[in-house]
Amino acid sequence: MRLFLTILLALLLCSPVAAADETAELAQTNRLLQAEYELAKSQQLYFFIDLQANRIYFRTSGVTLAELPILSLRSWGRPADGIAYTLAKKTAREEPVREQVLIPPAPGKEPDKPAEPVIEAKKPQAPALQALEIADMPTEYVLQLDDGTLLTVHAELNDANMLTKLRWQAVRSSWFLTRPLISVWHRWHGSTYNEMSLTLPEREARMLYWSFQEGARCLVRWP
Repeated sequence: MRLFLTILLALLLCSPVAAADETAELAQTNRLLQAEYELAKSQQLYFFIDLQANRIYFRTSGVTLAELPILSLRSWGRPADGIAYTLAKKTAREEPVREQVLIPPAPGKEPDKPAEPVIEAKKPQAPALQALEIADMPTEYVLQLDDGTLLTVHAELNDANMLTKLRWQAVRSSWFLTRPLISVWHRWHGSTYNEMSLTLPEREARMLYWSFQEGARCLVRWP
């Protein structure tokens, strides 16, 4: 009898918590549907970052064009009311660089001084411009949303060299030491600090950087 009463009391205490979580999840889902409806009407590319399903979707007009898996997620903080965002800034550890081509001047015209570095084009041939491709994109970068939330993206390290693996292991090990200090600094200055660290397959990490341009819109389903 005592055991039965203990179980019953535990169920009664847990029920309000479960109901509150379910209500919050339903509210978030409803807000996501409304926000996506507005984005779909624009017929522009937008991104749906589903941190519950560990997926990132490329969408336009409500249709999924591509889907990227999130292999692992580590979070610090969470925006209170955020659903729809704009990518304010993206910063890579090694930014992609487009090679510059020196175009031969017209006859009788003095050539302009080129910026460094340059590639000298042979006169008999037309200069070949080198386009940046997905393979040229970085695998470690930070996406900053318009409310200051950071999405730190890096590729899985299966094929990385030993130095890269050691450096990333040091970063991961210091996560729970540095984030509290950063949060205290932000709170001291009247702001909050929210960061999500996402691990993607290498090609998908490059694809996200290549596709997600500053000013693009996105939706986030928080865990």
